[in-house]
Amino acid sequence: MQYDVGIRVDMGGKIGSGHFFRCLAIAKELQKHKKRIIFLITNKKNFLKHMNEKIEYIELQKGTELKKINECKKLSNKINLFIIDLPQHNELYSKKLGLAVKKIIFDDIGNKEIECEMIVNGTLVKKFQKYTILNKKTKVCLGPKYAILREQFYKNKKKFRISKKIKKILITFGGNDENDYSYKISKILIQKDFQITLVLGPTYKNYKKILEFSKKYKNLKIKHNVKNISKLFLSQDLVICSVGITVYELSCIGIPFIMIPDTNLQNIMANEIQKKGIGKNFGYITKKLNNLESNLVQLDSFEIRNEMSIKSKKIIDGKGTLRITKNLLKII
Repeated sequence: MQYDVGIRVDMGGKIGSGHFFRCLAIAKELQKHKKRIIFLITNKKNFLKHMNEKIEYIELQKGTELKKINECKKLSNKINLFIIDLPQHNELYSKKLGLAVKKIIFDDIGNKEIECEMIVNGTLVKKFQKYTILNKKTKVCLGPKYAILREQFYKNKKKFRISKKIKKILITFGGNDENDYSYKISKILIQKDFQITLVLGPTYKNYKKILEFSKKYKNLKIKHNVKNISKLFLSQDLVICSVGITVYELSCIGIPFIMIPDTNLQNIMANEIQKKGIGKNFGYITKKLNNLESNLVQLDSFEIRNEMSIKSKKIIDGKGTLRITKNLLKII
């Protein structure tokens, strides 16, 4: 079986779901152009938990990343182009797959030596967009105009309207939320006069505990593995989330959000987003969570949230997926 594109991506655990969902967005666009796609993954269980439809995949053998790279290299006679989207090892794949293998790198952190046909970094942080490009012919796509979002977001770009007051709050930390921020934050906010919707990631591990907790409160709804997340976002006044693809999706449709970073890199990203005036960085969870209420009071101003919404939609137009797909079709 021959494939036009093989997508090397992982999901679940600390990796979360963002890498997978943007790769799926690209895969669906390429399928519209009759391209055959296969995913190259390392955990079949996590992959299937993320899927609401059938898509071809190969589960790579367990072992070191170098062994997985060699396995990918052996598949290069069946795959015309590789897309690599990993939180680590992008640089390793770009070099070790070899010059004969065509490859695209999706990367968020930069400061790497890269050998590939195209490098894509759709983040806002210029500090994360520095690369040593080893091939002068490499197509370089940097900045938020190349942020890869699911189709449902740029299709719904004009539907959101700012409410006068914050009443509906959605909490989402994707993946398996290993620090259980979902439970910790909902436990604080549920005591207030808000309608809380809690979206749990495909690999969230404490589902039974939080489901039991939710039964005590009429103003708390639990959603799990939501297919049309943009529709759910559009019904909210504010979202509290991690710092990943979600903040770009929310920005595209103009929904105000509070970010809670988990790492130094996420904190740098959150600070940059806050400087742009399109989101609020709460900071590390080590702060007393009760401080969330003061953050909510600040954002309860219609004028502040409306300004955030207008700015965010200007910065993230949602067309990055279409721009990247257009470039990919020239390379395949």
